[in-house]
Amino acid sequence: MKFLLRVVLILTIFSSYCMASELITKKLEKRAEKKYGRFAKNRFIDIDTTLLKKLKNSSDIKKLNFVNTWVNFIKYKSDKQIYGVNDYWATLYEFVGKNSGDCEDYTIAKYYILKALGIDPHRMKFAYVIYKSRSGKKSSHMVLAYLKTSKPKTKKDILILGNNNRLVLPASKRPDLIKVIKMINGDTGPKSKKWKKLEAGMKRKKL
Repeated sequence: MKFLLRVVLILTIFSSYCMASELITKKLEKRAEKKYGRFAKNRFIDIDTTLLKKLKNSSDIKKLNFVNTWVNFIKYKSDKQIYGVNDYWATLYEFVGKNSGDCEDYTIAKYYILKALGIDPHRMKFAYVIYKSRSGKKSSHMVLAYLKTSKPKTKKDILILGNNNRLVLPASKRPDLIKVIKMINGDTGPKSKKWKKLEAGMKRKKL
């Protein structure tokens, strides 16, 4: 029994290492430099060195905080400004390469980096919410929700990683998120057309 547990542990660690090493490759870095310039290449190198390699043995909370902070430094721009359409789910590679995106793109990038770091994808949800600004304006918004337990009982059990607040806070301390419309995760459940398209783009490292 102990031997089997050791085998499972080794395979889990190896799997996490493989995911992290495959997310960013030298080939990708060269492609990013050719398409977007050397600063784009440097951003991908930074993900690989500062996040994936340095954080691989850190606690989940530390991973959440560091990844959230790093991704939130990317500039906000609407899909209309970047792609000329009202709604577009950019791959991590497009978002980091262009150094800009909207709330969905921040969410996607955080999700895939954290997944590569070994965070359980069942614990991460794309949360569609209603956001209320300081001026009182309400708008549709997306954040990444991390479930501290598999079956959260209160808002304290859900951590929010958003781009409107650079801190990772429990949902109970985010009064600006006035309503949760729904939470989804096509990676561990039914795959919508958007998820399938995103997944395909991630697999071929679409820049």
